[in-house]
Amino acid sequence: MSSVRAFVAFLLIGCSAKESASPAAHAPADSGYADVARNVPDADAETIVEITPPAVPGTLAETGLYADFAARTLATGVIPFDVRYPLWSDGSEKSRWLWVPPGKPIDTADMDHWAYPIGTKAWKEFRRDGVLVETRYLEKSGEPPIGWKFVAYVWSADGKSAVATPGGLANALGTPHDVPSQEQCEQCHSGTRDGLIGVNAIQLSSESGKSVLASLSEKGLLSKPPGKEFTVPGAGAVRDALGYLHGNCGYCHSDAGRWAKEREIRLRVRVGDTTPESTAIYLTTINVKMHHGDTKGNPYIAVVPGDPAASHVYDRMIKRDFWAMPPVGSEVVDPTGTALVKAWIASLPK
Repeated sequence: MSSVRAFVAFLLIGCSAKESASPAAHAPADSGYADVARNVPDADAETIVEITPPAVPGTLAETGLYADFAARTLATGVIPFDVRYPLWSDGSEKSRWLWVPPGKPIDTADMDHWAYPIGTKAWKEFRRDGVLVETRYLEKSGEPPIGWKFVAYVWSADGKSAVATPGGLANALGTPHDVPSQEQCEQCHSGTRDGLIGVNAIQLSSESGKSVLASLSEKGLLSKPPGKEFTVPGAGAVRDALGYLHGNCGYCHSDAGRWAKEREIRLRVRVGDTTPESTAIYLTTINVKMHHGDTKGNPYIAVVPGDPAASHVYDRMIKRDFWAMPPVGSEVVDPTGTALVKAWIASLPK
C-alpha cells in the first residue's frame, strides 16, 4: 500500500504562506480569534513526512457497516445521518452513517471542535448520475494527525461487492466521478481537530423536526450535551452563504487542525457567533489582503464588499484549474453555492 504524504502543497486561499494580515489584526480583543493557531504544531512547508497509513479492511463488507451486506441491513449501533450544509461533490447523491463505540461518548467539551473516541467509524456513500460508485470509510485508530484510517471502496457494476481502492480511481464505473486516493482523503481530513468533517454541532442541528444532534444526545453519545440546536447567524442570502462556506470550506479554513497556522482566513462559523459580523468569516476576509497577488505584485483581497469579481474567495470558487477552490474533490463549479457567495458579497456595503 502506498504511503500517504503528511504534506499538501498550499494551493488553497492563503496556503502558499500566511496571509499578510492575521485574524487578530481584524478582531476585537475579546473575540476569541487573537489566538487562532492555539495548540497547533509548527508546519514547515519545505518538509515532507511520509506516513504509512494503518491497514484497512479489504472490502466494505468487512468494515462493520452492515449486519447483512447483501440485504444492506445496517449493523447494530450504526446511525444514518445527514448534514445541514452538505459538501459539494459535483452533484453526487450521498448517504452517511456513523458508529461510536458503546460507552465512549464523543468529547464535546469544545462544541466547535469535537474529538472522537478510538474506534469511531464513519461512512459516506456516493451515487453519480444514479450509479452507486463508492463508499468512503474512516476509522479512528489513534490520535491525530496519523490516527485515522481512510479509504474508498469502489462498487462492482452489479452492486454486489465493494473493494478497497487506496490509489483512487478516475471516472469510476463509466461516470465522471473520481474516487479519491488515501493521500487525497488525508488532505481534507487533516484540516480538522480530529478527522471527521461534517460531524459537528452546526451541521447536525435542525430548525424543524428531530435533529441528529438531539438524537446523539439522547443516546448518550455526547460527553457534554448542548441542550439546544445551533444556527448560522444572519438571514436570507447572508445566512445561506455563511452556512455554505462553513460546510464547504470551514473544515480546512479553521482555527484547529494541522494547517491552522498557514491558513489564517477562517471560513467556519462558531456556535457562539450571534451576528454575521462577529463570525470569523467576516473578521478574516472582508478587505483583508492576501499573501499572493497579481503579476504586478498587487495583493488579492479576500472579500471586496459589493464586488464579487474582485473578491479572491469568490474568484477561487469559480475556477477549476491550479487556483481552484477546493483544489481536490471537484471538477465542476457549484452553481448554487457560488451564486450564494456572490449574492452575499454583492450585498455587503461598500
